[in-house]
Amino acid sequence: MVRWKIIVLIFLSSIAAAAQIRPRDYAISLPRVEFSADQTSALVSFVVSNQGGDAIEASQVVILENLSGDIQVMEDLPILANGGEQAYAIELRLADLPEPDLFFKIEAGIDDYELAGSPIARNNVQIFRINQADFADANDRERGNAPAAPVYDLYVPLVNLGINFLADGIEVNGSRYSGGDLLGFAGVILAALFCLWLLSLLLRLIFRRPPKFEPWQPPYAVSTWYDPNSALGRRQSWQFHAQNCTIDAPRLPNQVAVIKRLTDEADRNLGGWTIKAVRTVQYDIYGRISRSEVVMPGKIGKRLTRIAKRAPGLDRAELRKAIEPVAQRLCRYALGAVEKQNRMLPLAMDMRFEGLQGEARVHFELYQYRSDAWHLIDQWEPEMGKLGARIPEHFTFSLNGQLPGENYREFRARLREDVTQLLVGLVSEREVDSALAGNDPGHAQAQSEPSEGDGEWWSASPDDETDAR
Repeated sequence: MVRWKIIVLIFLSSIAAAAQIRPRDYAISLPRVEFSADQTSALVSFVVSNQGGDAIEASQVVILENLSGDIQVMEDLPILANGGEQAYAIELRLADLPEPDLFFKIEAGIDDYELAGSPIARNNVQIFRINQADFADANDRERGNAPAAPVYDLYVPLVNLGINFLADGIEVNGSRYSGGDLLGFAGVILAALFCLWLLSLLLRLIFRRPPKFEPWQPPYAVSTWYDPNSALGRRQSWQFHAQNCTIDAPRLPNQVAVIKRLTDEADRNLGGWTIKAVRTVQYDIYGRISRSEVVMPGKIGKRLTRIAKRAPGLDRAELRKAIEPVAQRLCRYALGAVEKQNRMLPLAMDMRFEGLQGEARVHFELYQYRSDAWHLIDQWEPEMGKLGARIPEHFTFSLNGQLPGENYREFRARLREDVTQLLVGLVSEREVDSALAGNDPGHAQAQSEPSEGDGEWWSASPDDETDAR
């Protein structure tokens, strides 16, 4: 036990001895250079500190020229204990310097204890610069004698860009450029812009998703056990003849037409419904061989949905003003795919709707033309066969092509007007719908529903149902 205590004492004493004989380690702080007020000398300030053990001998501080090694100043460095410091402020006369712009080196404590080039002597050296030109500029600024800022014909302070227009070119921040240089710069800029445009086009073609118009199946249930001669059976058969919310049948005595309306639980038009997609389709002049199909950008459907939500608070003029830009854009896309020889053919405009289960409702209404007016003889809601959170629905409208005697400019203007009237009737509430225009060939076949001023409206009765059969 005694031997172990002796070993521990010897170990601790060796550590204490090693701590006491730890070598010194001098270091120099970053020097600071200032110039005298009379512009004759430079004052170099720095601090020498001891970051190692206690020093046992004095040393020296030497300032010499960095490249030539000529000694300019030599000062004594006293003995510094651990953590001790010595501040210096050494004056160098500018007249004694061989050049106005020189680099100098400070060495402190480079001796037998800290050999030059050894790892422990790396922080014993600092380099500083004396530039008399920089001092003169700084002194002039302090005295207010700085040169006046240049005057430019055009100056952009954000990027510090000054431009002077010359007879043979321009001058940019003191650099002159001729007309040929400007043409070269313009060519480079145009080439760069073209490359950026081409790159953006490629990126859009690669990453842009084309508009979708997915296949659609009616959500109504088909009950085969219904008697086709019963009221429920007739209603079920009528459902698949309803194309949209407007009557496009000719006005013939006892003519029957069926429409469908999309509302919410409060019977608000298109309440709870969103327009998911819009497209136009036209078959070619040779029959149903090929067709021109244009799926509109999704922004058109979103904008129509927003207008439909605002429609109850807008009058007819405000609603038309909101619809006209959408109709113009829709017609521009649609006519872009129509060839010249097919302009006289009608266009079909398909619209896809999506409603939320429990909020959206579908109404069917059956009309008959009697006494110069359309009369409501039956209305009902279908049995939904599609289960899920969302209900799909589909409208198809027919638009006339170019009519005899119309030039292309008149055709475009008339088509925009037809689409505008159709969309206004689609999103507006029922009470503001205008009267039917009949079979006027100058208008689209899909027209607005009749208002109450066009004739009497009533619920279904047995006699009316018999006439409908």
